[in-house]
Amino acid sequence: MKVGKGKCSGTFGELVQGVLDQQPFLITLPIPVLKSEAIFIPDSIKSEINGFRSNTKALEACKKVFQWFGLSGGGFLQLHSNIPRGKGMASSSADLVAAMRAVADSFSIPLTDDIISWIASEIEPTDGVMFEGVVAFDYINGQHIESFGSLPPFGMIGIDIGGVIDTIQFNQQPKQYDRSDRHTFFEAYNLIKSGIKNMDLSQICMASTMSAKVNEKILPKPYFKEIERLTSICQGGIIVAHSGTVLGILFDPNISNLEEFLLHVSSFFYQTKTVPYYFYNNQIFN
Repeated sequence: MKVGKGKCSGTFGELVQGVLDQQPFLITLPIPVLKSEAIFIPDSIKSEINGFRSNTKALEACKKVFQWFGLSGGGFLQLHSNIPRGKGMASSSADLVAAMRAVADSFSIPLTDDIISWIASEIEPTDGVMFEGVVAFDYINGQHIESFGSLPPFGMIGIDIGGVIDTIQFNQQPKQYDRSDRHTFFEAYNLIKSGIKNMDLSQICMASTMSAKVNEKILPKPYFKEIERLTSICQGGIIVAHSGTVLGILFDPNISNLEEFLLHVSSFFYQTKTVPYYFYNNQIFN
């Protein structure tokens, strides 16, 4: 045993979220600079795993790892995260994954991403952040569907509309998708797959916008029309947290009218008095 360390990236919403046939799925938008980091200090004498009360779910995940691998003893869990809570940025999922990885590192056990996803989904609906790159993931059943690879270079500007969303409660509500919505999800899924394969950001932007518009019927966002107008200026895509409070614009940082676009964005933030998130090449500027 040793002091174990684990980490996991957060997200900025999802590229796509909906259903394929009857299977719920999301396609991740990992943002490595948003991350949760965990430290697990093992204790062979104690039989309990302790930590701060705010980390209840992560502590439960650690206990499940102990049960899965038949580990004995206990320990203390510490978590540090820069991911905002209740915003749809995978803060809870990242905590669970980082905590489980810290336990695995402490005991040198073969904890796979699939095992992590199964355990996490027993605790709550979870994001696919345990897998590398952009993936399609069944967030209800903890099932990895498909890996797509990495996104081409992108810029992203986002806002938080305020408040928080209880993910567990939200996902217990039935989603009323019609036939047209289901066709949209199928098309968006394949656009993401093609866009990443061909490093074509425009296809990815098209897919994210399609999914965001369907989600307006489920969880409408203030400023959506304004973000849609700004997106048209940069020929980008709308990004939303389908069960959260953030939305934004995905765009090619090499567009010819970048200065014009950023001027419009600055004007929007000044008029609405909202606080932006700026992401570029996996760096964040607030």
